[in-house]
Amino acid sequence: MKLTIVSGSQRANSQSLNVARFLKQHALQEFDQVEILDLHELNLPFWNEGVWQGSQEWDVWTPIAQKLKESDAFVFITPEWHGMATPVLKNFLLLTTANELAHKPALLVSVSVSINGVYPISELRMTGSKNNHVCFLPDHLIVRNSDKLIDQDAHSDDSDFVARTQYTLKLLSCYASALAPVHQDMLPLGKPFTYGM
Repeated sequence: MKLTIVSGSQRANSQSLNVARFLKQHALQEFDQVEILDLHELNLPFWNEGVWQGSQEWDVWTPIAQKLKESDAFVFITPEWHGMATPVLKNFLLLTTANELAHKPALLVSVSVSINGVYPISELRMTGSKNNHVCFLPDHLIVRNSDKLIDQDAHSDDSDFVARTQYTLKLLSCYASALAPVHQDMLPLGKPFTYGM
């Protein structure tokens, strides 16, 4: 199975990217392939109608969409900025469609250098899956005091946090196995209902 981890920070060498590297190390126990997409590095244009018309500006999206189609599960990581998820992660979710994400599981991860981190999870749960139909796990991870919890080598000495991480990634793997036939069967049937009711 293939996992795609999306680091949703606009900053270079961000805490979110470090968390992505930490999660990748542990995810390799559950997934055959793990790839990190760094939204800072990708520097995608902000959504516009051209993405639907295949304008040249959106040629950059085609290989990313293909990678997402080939993935069985996802991790979406966002730092908490002013109590919100980042613009680049919300833009990324605007660009995704059911073709890439529908009925596949995703783990939400929020990163805070303090003791916060709850609000981005709530925000993403409320709107992040409306049109792409991704299935957020009931569990999530909040990485508090991230600069102390995970070192620059993407390692943590906090055994409780490591155990929680491993449990959550195992859950993600189980959901990926269980939902694979749902994605296959329901994707074509759901085409008339892309935007809900």
